Amino acid sequence: MIHCQNCTTRNPLSLEFCWKCGSRLLVASGLTGFDSPMAFMDEHVLERISAIEYSLSTLTKRIDSLMDTVERVAASNFIDHTMIETLTDSLESAGINLENLEAEWRKRVDSRILETEEVDRLGGRMERIMDSYRGPDRKQFGLWVEKSYDLLVADRASESQHFLKLAYQHDPANHELGQLLAEVYFQSKEYKSARACLNQVLEKKPDHFEATFLMALIHQKKGNLREAQARLETAIGLKKDSSAAHASLGSLLAAVGNRQQALKHLSTALKLKPSAPVHFLMGAICYGQGQHKRAIQHLRQATRLDPQFGEAHYQLGLLCLEMNWLRKAQECFKTAQALNPRETRYRKRVRSFSGDATGPDQLNGLIREELRLVKCDAGSKRTK
Repeated sequence: MIHCQNCTTRNPLSLEFCWKCGSRLLVASGLTGFDSPMAFMDEHVLERISAIEYSLSTLTKRIDSLMDTVERVAASNFIDHTMIETLTDSLESAGINLENLEAEWRKRVDSRILETEEVDRLGGRMERIMDSYRGPDRKQFGLWVEKSYDLLVADRASESQHFLKLAYQHDPANHELGQLLAEVYFQSKEYKSARACLNQVLEKKPDHFEATFLMALIHQKKGNLREAQARLETAIGLKKDSSAAHASLGSLLAAVGNRQQALKHLSTALKLKPSAPVHFLMGAICYGQGQHKRAIQHLRQATRLDPQFGEAHYQLGLLCLEMNWLRKAQECFKTAQALNPRETRYRKRVRSFSGDATGPDQLNGLIREELRLVKCDAGSKRTK
């Protein structure tokens, strides 16, 4: 018998064409006939080929279904985009300024993405906490962890403390849980409780980077700068590619007057991860060293990375005013006021450029008093 290579139908040896599909029958030379003992192996190969063909057919159907879905989504997006354009045109014709609409939209999209990533990271941490559990009542422990997760996702961290504490008392050897509870205490400014949790974590894992770093931040908050510096240096030793650790150490060194070392660590932080607050702090240090143009460059980078950074716009305006770049200074002050209309300093600067004001040249005596960049308090201003 000869198997048709097109439809796999069995045909007598006397036929030249397949009786079913009409394809020419091909016979490989030097091989045994299909009626030999090898026939079973040949049939097995054909079965495998048939299985592959079936899989390919199923995959093709799924791809076609996916393409239909993509086409429907594209059509829906087109309709939504047309509706948004119509709505935008109507609002503009009504006299509403939509100049910053796209920027606000992109900012909100980025915010939603970050929120989703944070939730995913928190979910991963909860899984590690459950994997680390070695106690007798896993079900009850899981209920506490699940309840605290729901509260943390709902941005009710203070309420989650109760369930996290119950879980940690039940499993005090769970260092992942202890670290999470310490972070919740830190957010609530309960530094004493946070330190107690971190001490337990570090007793079990002295090389725990997150616990070491958070302990350094607590010492910095409490004013123990030497201990904070030592902890930050240890944290950097544990994780050299941590931009947050380098930035925090740079900020601390700038606060104690060690500007050269501060610049070194802040520059490393920027190489690892560009950051508006770090550029702001670099501008502070450069200004303190009399490098005004470099300070302006860093402040411009800060405003580019974070267009909503009102204080960076304001301080950039003050520096431009000191350089006698009046038009640029006015633009910066107006941007700062638009971002935070309630800030009296911003309103004062904008009014200084009005027709009935004394003029920006009359303000130069006050600039250095108000340019608090030298104080290196970028962190406190950023949170306003």
